Formats: sequence, C-alpha cells, structure tokens
Amino acid sequence: MRNKEKFLTDYNEVVKPEIQNDETIVDDAAHTLNHSAEPVFTVPAEFTKTNKDEKFVFEQKEREKTDNPDESMLDWFYTGRGDE
Repeated sequence: MRNKEKFLTDYNEVVKPEIQNDETIVDDAAHTLNHSAEPVFTVPAEFTKTNKDEKFVFEQKEREKTDNPDESMLDWFYTGRGDE
C-alpha cells in the first residue's frame, strides 16, 4: 500500500481510540480491498467517533517493484476519505 502515513492519520482521526491499531490496520485494509469489488475500505459507525460509517478510498495501479525497478506490480494507493 502506498500513502500509508496519510491513511493512518485519516483513520486515527475518526476511529475510537480502542481500535486505533497502526500495526495491523494497513494489512487489514489491503486484505479487504483485495477481496472487494470496490476500492473503498469502510469502518462501520459503531467503531467511529463520528457515529457514522467512515470510508477510505483507494486506487489500484501499477508501480515499479522496490527490489527490481525493471518489473512492475499492482498496488493500492490511498487517495483520501470518501463522501457519506
């Protein structure tokens, strides 16, 4: 996942403190995105400080592999929070 820091900042702004978990949320979001028809990761209202579903929008595109710039791979790029 690219733009992880921005995703984590946005995520931690809206979720309840007891579920703020920087260690696993990136993996959880990527796993969800890989098995979803839409590039949106949604946190249900019961887990947010806003008491509404919070959506985080991603885009999947190709990028150079870190260990071999001559090859490319698909990766998720965080683009920002979604509308209600």
